[in-house]
Amino acid sequence: MRAHATTFLLSLAACTATTFAAPDSAWQNVVVGDAATPNVPGVKGAVFVPFEFSNPVIDTTGKMTFRGRIAGPGIDYTNSRMIVSGTPGALSAIARDGAPVPGNNPKGYVFNTIDGFSGVTSSTTISASGGYALPAFINGPGVTEVTGSAFFFISPSGAPSLIAREGDACPGTAGAKMLASLGSAYGQQFNDSGQALLYTPLDGGDTDLTNDAALVLVGATGDQLVLRKGAAAPGFADGTTITPSQYGFTLNGTKLACTATLVNEASINSTNDDAALTNIGAAGGALRIFAREGAAIPGTGGLTFAAGEGTPYLAQHAIEADGTILFTASLGGAATAVDNAAVMTERNGAYAILLRKGDSVPGVTDSTNATFAGKRFQGVNVTAFARNRNGLLAYQGILMNADGSAILYPGVATYIGARRADGTVVTICRESDPVPGSPGWQFSSLNGYTGLCVGDNGVVVFNADIHSGDTMGSTTMAWDAVNGLRVLARTGDTNFTGTPCNMMFLIGSTGNNGNGGHTGLSANGWLALTVYDTDAGIQTLARIRLDATAPCPADLNHSGAVDASDLAILLGAWGGTGGDVNADGATNASDLAVMLGAWGACP
Repeated sequence: MRAHATTFLLSLAACTATTFAAPDSAWQNVVVGDAATPNVPGVKGAVFVPFEFSNPVIDTTGKMTFRGRIAGPGIDYTNSRMIVSGTPGALSAIARDGAPVPGNNPKGYVFNTIDGFSGVTSSTTISASGGYALPAFINGPGVTEVTGSAFFFISPSGAPSLIAREGDACPGTAGAKMLASLGSAYGQQFNDSGQALLYTPLDGGDTDLTNDAALVLVGATGDQLVLRKGAAAPGFADGTTITPSQYGFTLNGTKLACTATLVNEASINSTNDDAALTNIGAAGGALRIFAREGAAIPGTGGLTFAAGEGTPYLAQHAIEADGTILFTASLGGAATAVDNAAVMTERNGAYAILLRKGDSVPGVTDSTNATFAGKRFQGVNVTAFARNRNGLLAYQGILMNADGSAILYPGVATYIGARRADGTVVTICRESDPVPGSPGWQFSSLNGYTGLCVGDNGVVVFNADIHSGDTMGSTTMAWDAVNGLRVLARTGDTNFTGTPCNMMFLIGSTGNNGNGGHTGLSANGWLALTVYDTDAGIQTLARIRLDATAPCPADLNHSGAVDASDLAILLGAWGGTGGDVNADGATNASDLAVMLGAWGACP
């Protein structure tokens, strides 16, 4: 096994077009919108309207959830949106415009805006445990413009809870009201217990212009004020206050992190006002600043957090189960112009640099191809870097010249890379590389929004534009260390719509599935994809199970042996999915038995 893996990595570093036998399952269409096929669960004669599906999300059982618009007898703008969940041939409605809200709470209310339409939103998310988070607009007795949205949670058992309602009292204040438009899922994260972390404007009570916004953790059993605008900044005794950012926050269980701006006319300016905070490792559930412009970075030989865009910038799923926080930062102090940015982690005051501007890149900087030779790592696309629960970081990388200058067109400057928990960096593919199994086709720029995501089983998935001469296309790609790089789908495929598709979309890592994982790719490899034939008027939501099975699946850290390090990973993920050795969707005694039976060197 180890010899095969070494051969694979060397061939990958050389960026050959070698392909490997992929054990992935076949694509399955979960639902098709073609304006002609009656296929709406529970609504006789109704059809799903094409190009009206939201981004599909998927859990570890392969269950997909999405919002669609329907048409047919008795359907109008008051009842045409619905949220549906299930598997191929077994779909069921979860919520629908015009239908009562879960648990009839508030009593007499239905899903709809105050104007009578579009109540259920496109931002439905799922938990790894099988629950649904439903931000929605609601309409009923006494509704007003500031009480017309709510956040519901439906547990895996089907029990509904009203988590928060616009106009609720904000905890920790003297009568202030929360005015977040909850139906728009405007800046929200949630966990497997059904708690939601949200940003909200405030009004009434003790609110004035200095404290009219807050970050709040809300739930069926109680609410908690996390950070209010105007609060004293942690660690400051000079009157410095802090303002939470509207979007820059993340949640994993009860662990949270957020970005914020410091305010003090006497001592704070644009070079030292950006900061990131967390409750991890803070006394009494308070917050502590773990990154701030101008502050020293302990243990890094004189580096500081420099002023600049993306200092700090939290990853899509920034918090790992052990409290490690993943982010990017600009660097100052001992840094120079060619090494002044990094992808970093912080855990309880300890910092580690995973990737740094100026680094060499395997398969790029050592390439004999003059196009790549001498290039260096510049940074990652901050909307496309994510790490799984086993420490595998996947990212869209951007290259620069050795002197730090940008690579000008028509040079090649982008690639997809991965960094393993042991620090090994792998180049998955580069701009201009041949597309595996597709003679004559090459990757176009790999920067931009590609839906990049990474499963706990080690599979990295991303979309990529490709070209053959002047002919353009796109692909959905998968990579893992066992099976290599392969095409999962590409424009022109007919298995999705019955006609040649011309567009595909991955939600990737942008959603939140409850405790820090991805919504478009489950921890154990279920992938959701949206496929279009815009010419024929057909849209399909499809799924596939991706496998990274090695001869030694209990080797969770890919070290070549099953040992105490793997056992620690499994025990740390107990009850979740991060140590799911037997791919049944859970980490439990069955996985422990498999691991103990495989103890020792991998075959």
